[in-house]
Amino acid sequence: MVESFMFYFVPSWYGRQRQWYDNTPWWFRVNNRMTFDDSVNQVKMFLEAKEEIGLMILNYQPQLRYFLHNQGIFGVYYWSFFDDIQNITRFYTKIIHLKDLNWPEGSEFLYSPFAVVVRLKGKIFAVVNYAENGNIHSISFQKNEKIAKDYIFDDRGFLSSILYYDEDEQALYQDYLNTNGVWQVREFLKKENAYSPLLMVNDFADKTFSKKYYNSWTELIEERLAVFRKNHIKNTDIFVVASHEQHNQLISTTFKDYRKIYSFFGNRFNLQDFQKNQLTIEEATFLVVDTERNERLLKEVCEEVGFKSIPIMRLSPFDSRLRLGHSQTIKEQIIYFFIDNIERDELYSVITIILELMSLRKDTELRIVTFKQDIQLDLLKKWIIGLIKTFHFEELFFKHVSEGENELEDEQEIELSRIVMECFTNENQIIECLDTARLVIDLGSEPDLYTQIASISAGIPQINRVSSDYVEHQKNGLVISEIGELSAAIDFYFDGLSNWNEALIYTVQKMSDYTSGKILEQWKQMLENRNR
Repeated sequence: MVESFMFYFVPSWYGRQRQWYDNTPWWFRVNNRMTFDDSVNQVKMFLEAKEEIGLMILNYQPQLRYFLHNQGIFGVYYWSFFDDIQNITRFYTKIIHLKDLNWPEGSEFLYSPFAVVVRLKGKIFAVVNYAENGNIHSISFQKNEKIAKDYIFDDRGFLSSILYYDEDEQALYQDYLNTNGVWQVREFLKKENAYSPLLMVNDFADKTFSKKYYNSWTELIEERLAVFRKNHIKNTDIFVVASHEQHNQLISTTFKDYRKIYSFFGNRFNLQDFQKNQLTIEEATFLVVDTERNERLLKEVCEEVGFKSIPIMRLSPFDSRLRLGHSQTIKEQIIYFFIDNIERDELYSVITIILELMSLRKDTELRIVTFKQDIQLDLLKKWIIGLIKTFHFEELFFKHVSEGENELEDEQEIELSRIVMECFTNENQIIECLDTARLVIDLGSEPDLYTQIASISAGIPQINRVSSDYVEHQKNGLVISEIGELSAAIDFYFDGLSNWNEALIYTVQKMSDYTSGKILEQWKQMLENRNR
């Protein structure tokens, strides 16, 4: 009989200010930007394969349920350190209505586009802020026109913590409460001196702690993780850790004798500029990386610090799913051009080449795609309009959006008819766009990993500058050595459907290499090899 085991995923969902604190913004400050997370995608793959999994959440995250819902992993079992110290066992949610709260008699409610202002006797008494899901995020109470305290609410429908301020509106301390409103642990944010403790436990706390005072969150987290380990963790369980300087040492120490897999993704862990004490993975079962570049850097780092025996496996954090596009059913030949990894001069050169091609191919359209909100697409559009006016027949690229005498002379009255610029903020937008795309172009020095996997799932050939695990030259795409080869590469797939269909057939075959089941098999094979 094979002994069962559970995969515990330790994500790195940390804010940039207070180390273990929540980073959930008010609804109008939500920055809709494309984010990929290895823990989220690994959890999805393991769920798809019906593996026993759990999340271990170490930071304070009162809006956690909504976050999990947004990521498509709501309902996954999790252990939360802050739920543990606050003695919160509630799983169901209860909506808190503003008027149901105990407001003083005579309170007036003024609704603005951003928040609800509560006035009392002609003065601001409180400001109610909402989270993206429409639930109450926090309430900031004022005294003498200064912030006195903040109520922080949990998305399950109760007051989670209270943050207190001094007369200068500097944060004094924060109390973390149980569901009855009794504080359990107090965090001092304004310490008297360097020797003052950071945390104090209530003498009447629900849980039993080993000390009344703690000098750091890490100290308390280690204590509670040890209790969790004793009560819930089996010897066979495996920890999948999103490698992060904040928790690597903590996990390594607390779960010293357990199998641990560290995941290196993107630029989260700076492999180019690290200190030896930052890499505490000497007891890792194996390491997972997402790209060839990170694999190379990680091997160099491991050799430098003496971890030469740790296996490193390059695996996609994304799985492919058969969702073939429908581009062959429409007459337009749409180019999906991803621009985030290309230098500006080369970007202009590529667009110049594509415009020349579009002048000859009236059925060709261009979708310029970015995931970065700081890229000024309006300036790029202005440059493209100028380029068309200088070198091309305007009627091939412009449509009129209003009637007037001098429409083409007024840029405000010109709209590009065959070129669209998109800033995508979620995966569904990418998938929808690829559904009608005939060809993907990504000419960066390192092609975007998600774009490559999504293109494989859609059965679309790709044109890249560098070889990768996901695109094989003249099989499911082309690898060009210089920009000047781009026009011929596009013609290769747009002159009839023969080459395109061959790429489609090969892509469908290749898709099986990146299913969640196949990727998980590789994980398990590596685990078996390490157990021998």
